[in-house]
Amino acid sequence: MFNFKELYSAYLRARRTKRNTSNALKFEMDYITHICNLETSLNNRTYTIKRSVCFLTTSPKLREVFAADFSDRVIHHLVVPILEQIYEPLFIYDSYSCRKNKGIHGAMKRARKFSKNSQYYLQLDIKNFFYTIDKAILFKMINHSIVKYYEKKVTKTTVTMNEMLWLVHKIIFQDVTLNAIIKDERNGLKNIPAHKTLFKVAKSKALPIGNLTSQFFANVYMNDFDNFCKRELKCKKYIRYVDDFVIFDESKEILLEKKDKIEAYLLKNLKLSLRDGVILRKVENGLDFLGYIIRPKYVLVRNRVVKNYKYKKAQFLNRYENEAGKMKKDGIKGFLSVKASFFGHIKHANHYRLQKKVGETDENNPFDYDRF
Repeated sequence: MFNFKELYSAYLRARRTKRNTSNALKFEMDYITHICNLETSLNNRTYTIKRSVCFLTTSPKLREVFAADFSDRVIHHLVVPILEQIYEPLFIYDSYSCRKNKGIHGAMKRARKFSKNSQYYLQLDIKNFFYTIDKAILFKMINHSIVKYYEKKVTKTTVTMNEMLWLVHKIIFQDVTLNAIIKDERNGLKNIPAHKTLFKVAKSKALPIGNLTSQFFANVYMNDFDNFCKRELKCKKYIRYVDDFVIFDESKEILLEKKDKIEAYLLKNLKLSLRDGVILRKVENGLDFLGYIIRPKYVLVRNRVVKNYKYKKAQFLNRYENEAGKMKKDGIKGFLSVKASFFGHIKHANHYRLQKKVGETDENNPFDYDRF
């Protein structure tokens, strides 16, 4: 059975980074009642997913994002930890997206380590990844893993196998475009290609960008492929972050052979295709990966990352000047968060001068933005 204790824990996880949003605040005002209602609806199987908010983001490129209602976020934070119990032992070491103690910086450091004792690298990524994930294939994978896991009788949750399968199925096959609240500034959605929007792709495909479950499901979808690369293709130096993956080797010819086998596997088993163009280079020429330029002896931050920060800083300073020093504390804290994120990114690279210019962020000083 779904129980209050697990739902309450999921609620605490969900509000961690969303506590000041209006949606989360409304839920928090009477959170006990809301959690009890979720518990009842889940156990009665009357739970329905609420309307999502669709909006556009331009960083790093124009794309649509679907933000789930806060109550549905609570459900996501209930489901993912249970699935983590199942899948963490199945995931390969060098899968870095949406996993504890992994992430972008872990992937970057691993790539640098591999580059030190390799001659070449092959970098590939999936074409329109989130929009071409086949829902039926994804659910079949999860169904198989959940059944096997519950057969071992080592579950650490009160949620039964049938309840998990029902809820995961509901999340995967939910059409988030139905009754979505669209925040479309200047008809921006019209500028998105048809293959890049959930409003136009086949309903049997695609996961919404913006949900915690989508990020985790992406790892599940690619897990068999990861093992294919490691076990069958014998790729000892292989790294994947979402749909971007890199293989290091001493031989250019061997990497090209593996590329052909990878392409065939993806199409046959996952109905995915590679993006056009093959990046096969010497490691000394640098690997452009996750916002860094990685070479055997040093790592640099991409120029685009630095330019984006400068642009955001200029926007902030212009806004601060226009408001004649009356900017609210939230506005200042917003920029300090951007600055802290940028510093957190560049401190992992060999940019001593840039780090000194930016400096550590002092969140207790509202005028800390004066430093670069």
